[in-house]
Amino acid sequence: MNNFNELGISNQILKGIQEMGFKVPTEVQSMAIPHILNNEDLIVMSKTGSGKTAVFGIPMLQMTDHKASGPQGLILTPTRELAVQVDNDLKQMSKYLGHKTTAVYGQHNMNVEIQMLNKGVSIVTGTPGRVYDHIRHKNLVTKHLRFLVLDEADRMLDMGFIDQVERIVKTLPKNRITLLFSATVPNEIRKICRDYMKNPVTIEIESQTKTVDVIKQVYYRLERNEKCIQLNRLLMVERPEGCMIFCNTRIAVDQVQRFLERKGYATQALHGDIPQGKRMRTIQQFKQGEFQLLVATDVAARGIHIDGLSLVINYDVPIDKDSYVHRIGRTGRAGNNGKAITFVTGDDIMNLYSIEEHIGALIIEADLPSEAVINENRAEAEKWKKSKSLAIKPVVAKPTSNLKQPQPQKKPVHRQPPQTINTITAPKPLQQSQVIVKKKSLFQRLVQRIFGK
Repeated sequence: MNNFNELGISNQILKGIQEMGFKVPTEVQSMAIPHILNNEDLIVMSKTGSGKTAVFGIPMLQMTDHKASGPQGLILTPTRELAVQVDNDLKQMSKYLGHKTTAVYGQHNMNVEIQMLNKGVSIVTGTPGRVYDHIRHKNLVTKHLRFLVLDEADRMLDMGFIDQVERIVKTLPKNRITLLFSATVPNEIRKICRDYMKNPVTIEIESQTKTVDVIKQVYYRLERNEKCIQLNRLLMVERPEGCMIFCNTRIAVDQVQRFLERKGYATQALHGDIPQGKRMRTIQQFKQGEFQLLVATDVAARGIHIDGLSLVINYDVPIDKDSYVHRIGRTGRAGNNGKAITFVTGDDIMNLYSIEEHIGALIIEADLPSEAVINENRAEAEKWKKSKSLAIKPVVAKPTSNLKQPQPQKKPVHRQPPQTINTITAPKPLQQSQVIVKKKSLFQRLVQRIFGK
């Protein structure tokens, strides 16, 4: 279908999604929405960035009565960030309807959530743990629920939430529509489908292999102590509008973020040790383009959907193969082209083999930029850095009362010198060439990988 009118969507919702920038339905929207409007259970296997929120959001809003008792829709998500994002999308879609929606999640004020639930909401979005707490304490009444959505079910499985999900499902009315969305459907998810869904229709948009086909993937061989300096050099050449840099640990995220900040980049960190409120503000600033580089761990970044992200950098090779697909799937969204760069040390090469087998594609090795290329791009790189460095606003804590705050006395500040990331040795002489791909036979590549450069 070429337009949303053909899907049988109400004029109020059409007006809301048009203001959100929706023009024509994506493939998954065209295929899935009619089944939901026909009251069918649905399993959707589709990559991140294909417009899944609208797939369940539009029919739920159209098929629920905002004047009816109790919540009629429940959406379970793996992370707080995704819960908030889904709820924000629903609010925009229902702008011209009478629906009220809310999000519930850990580290959020439970009393505030109870007040919202008591006011009467049509749809609740939340993480499994917090949703189950509200059900257990009878804050969330489930007897009127007509819709259950399990969003990013494979991520919920990875994060250990499936037992909680099952406990929640057992409290819900059996006469409901159940919608499950997942990039992959492992055996544990299939069991949920068998046990709790009624003759579900399965829609598979793309396989895991096709997910990465629209993304240009390259890797660079380097030493561990070269990572920071080569990250800086590659950023000078790439100059992305928006870039996510993934590290495997929270410590690495902080170290890389501080390094980039000292180099003059507009950058922020995102990981589980950062307070929830600050994480939310950081995500919002990044979406609004107030800074270019977001350094994050996998868990903290799950569920963050950012259109127009042109580059993903795997500073560390992910240990989990599915994490690679989820990381790079944040670029090349909704049919746009994207690029993924991975730093590979000698210790990482076997993990890279496993990832290539998993995605069914060969990741191309590229040459690091030469000094000539760096010098050629230096002036433009400085302009690019400055274009965002003034936009980001520091997060200032709000006073806890209306009392006048005492002014601190001015004292000389003695700052400790910034911590270095690691011992950075001078880089090895680089070839005088642009960032281009070496064309090698498969035999040559295998020999190179086994015996090194």
